[in-house]
Order: sequence, then C-alpha cells, then structure tokens
Amino acid sequence: MASLGGLESLLPLLLCCMLPMMMRGQGGGGRSEPTTESDSWYVTYGIQEAYDAIVKETDDWRDKMAVKRTKSRLSFLSRRTPQNFVVDQDVSPRLYRLKDDQAGNMSFELTEVEEGGTTIKATYQGNARSLVQNFKAKMPVKILSSITKICPSCGKEMRPDFKTCPYCGATLG
Repeated sequence: MASLGGLESLLPLLLCCMLPMMMRGQGGGGRSEPTTESDSWYVTYGIQEAYDAIVKETDDWRDKMAVKRTKSRLSFLSRRTPQNFVVDQDVSPRLYRLKDDQAGNMSFELTEVEEGGTTIKATYQGNARSLVQNFKAKMPVKILSSITKICPSCGKEMRPDFKTCPYCGATLG
C-alpha cells in the first residue's frame, strides 16, 4: 500500500482541530444573539381586560409546552426541567415579562388610552414571533375613527387626536 507522505499522521491532529469548529456550525463562528423584535397595537379592551388576555394566552402557551414535555420520549435525558414561559416580572396591569428556554425573553407593556382602549407593546426574540402574531390576530385590533392620522415614522394609521404613535412611540405633530 502506498504511503501518503506523512499525511496519515496529520489526519488525527486535523480532526482534533476541525471537529470542535464543525460542531459549532457555520465555520466555527461564535453563537449569535437572537434578534429582539417589537410590535405594538391598539385594542378596544380596557387595560385590565387586555392584561388578563395576555396572562390567559401565556398560561395556554405554558400548558401546551408542559404537555409536549410529558409526551417527549427523550425528556428523561435532560438534567433540568426546561423553563417554559416563566413569569419574570408582573406589574399588573402595566407590564408582564416572561422567560422561556426556547422562545427567549418577552415582555408586554400596556398603556391605557385616555379615550378608551389600550396599546400593547410586545418585545420578544425572533423565536417567539409566531406566538405573538397569533395572539395579536385574536385581539380586537382597531382604529376607531374613520378619519385617521398617518405616523411619519412607521406609516401606520391611528386616531387623529393621538399625540404619540401607539405603534412606534414617535411624537406626532
């Protein structure tokens, strides 16, 4: 059998150096932080009713994850119980912040609108986007007046008497 010119002696060394980089993925680059996103919307609910809807929805998320965890055949391999939508901060009815091992951190900030209704600002990591979008789709999101003002920053419509945009927070002229 022909010799590879000493290459066979370098192969184990090459594997030792390259294997950790391959296991990390993407050429050995470090772990990237998940992107933080936010979305704001106006609902016709009062602030307490909107807060209660958020608590109920996130309780449902937690329950669904608990069911998935019990159905998993490999759950016994985990050294610790995963943290699914654990309440991190609760300032009723203004702020509700959660932590989740898979979806990351998320928070819901609520602001009561003087004329009625509530604005909700959800800040979350990209992994939770579909959860927040589905929740928002269930809410009574509306613009109450047929005469609307357009935000120069984000381009969304709102009531003409708003001084700040309920979606992006920009000051309106």
